[in-house]
Amino acid sequence: MKALFSQITVHVLSALILLPVVCSADTVKTTLGGQIKASFSSFKYDSDSIQSEFKDDQWFDSDINLRVKTRTFFSDNLSLDCHYVLEYHKGDSTQASNFFLKEHPNSSTSQIFRNNFDSDDTKLMDLSSKIKEGNDYVASHRLDRLNLSLDSDFGRVVIGRQAVTWGNGILFNPMDIFNPFSPYDTQRDYKKGDDMAYLETFFKKDDDLQFIYVPRRDAKDGNIKFSESSIGFKYHFFPNDIGIGNIKLDNMEFDFMAAEHYEDNLAGIGYTGTMGNAVVRSDLIYTFVNGDTEDDFLNFIVNIDYSWEWFKKNFYGFIEYYYSGLGVNDYSKALTNPDLSERINRGELYGFGKNYLSSGISIELNPLLNFNFTTITNLNDPSFLLQPGITWDAAQNIEITISSNFTIGGKDDEYGQIQIPSSTKSVDRGSSLFLWITMFF
Repeated sequence: MKALFSQITVHVLSALILLPVVCSADTVKTTLGGQIKASFSSFKYDSDSIQSEFKDDQWFDSDINLRVKTRTFFSDNLSLDCHYVLEYHKGDSTQASNFFLKEHPNSSTSQIFRNNFDSDDTKLMDLSSKIKEGNDYVASHRLDRLNLSLDSDFGRVVIGRQAVTWGNGILFNPMDIFNPFSPYDTQRDYKKGDDMAYLETFFKKDDDLQFIYVPRRDAKDGNIKFSESSIGFKYHFFPNDIGIGNIKLDNMEFDFMAAEHYEDNLAGIGYTGTMGNAVVRSDLIYTFVNGDTEDDFLNFIVNIDYSWEWFKKNFYGFIEYYYSGLGVNDYSKALTNPDLSERINRGELYGFGKNYLSSGISIELNPLLNFNFTTITNLNDPSFLLQPGITWDAAQNIEITISSNFTIGGKDDEYGQIQIPSSTKSVDRGSSLFLWITMFF
């Protein structure tokens, strides 16, 4: 099956590349673009951490990522999107992944250090494969987008590999259950694509209804199972011309969401409104866990962001509070907690704790140079993650970004060192420094 999908991928990609050549410009139009990104990173961990088993010195990684984007228009309302991604990872993180998988197989420790290759084993289509790999490197390629879109007066239908975002979170986004960004990601240019069917239909007053179905395969037998899949609805509602007494509900938006995600049922409500010149957003999500009411939990976010000018500079800032009903107080148990670790491994949950407060500020130092600083605080420790960064538009099509993650925390703090059960070692969040050089075409 994997070989078959690999052959299909080659044929589809070849057809997309040759379409502009074999078709008349009057019948088919294709746009081409993309980017090449080179990244360099270093990581530093505590000498008492589990990471020191592999290497007690600083870790270094380098990566190259090529993304080629095509959009083929067959008519004014029918188009095909395709993103081809070629990646090369080399460095200590890749070598550490192999090391811990060998030294600690089938343990929570080996799950912490994942290989850089994102397989499609549980997706509907297998559109990724490794080209070559060694002890400290892996080269791979994939189709990260491959979808057909139909736009009409009724709405929009998209079938295939794509990315959809739900929710109002800035860093933490509990309503976004389909491949959300990690709150620790300092680069958010592209979400990972998923194979899904997406439908959006519009009503009067700009209200809309969205439907998503994400079929997935069982990792053990490769069969598509509803218990591994997701299906959801979200209704976006503008309460225009509605009021309570003398209070008018203008500049307000609401989201109502219901979904079945793996074996859980979710219900949520979201809100967007204004407070003076600031924007206030909130999401509340309740998860019914596999029919067991004792394990049900609530997730909640509220944030406010604001843009202003000061000393002839453009500023942007936000504050966000996040509550996780699945969070724990003993983080060492989180490594073996099946409900928590399962969601972390699926890439839909990123924190062990219950209460987080985040903030960020961006300053446009000049039209080509931007500074940003983000903080994430675990309120129960407390421990902190600091993310300063600077982005420079070095040329019309070249962007250079320098960013870092600094952790401040002690023993048994989430952003410090978490004790591994039945071990004398701890997992250290560590500190890191990143350099990205991106050329767009």
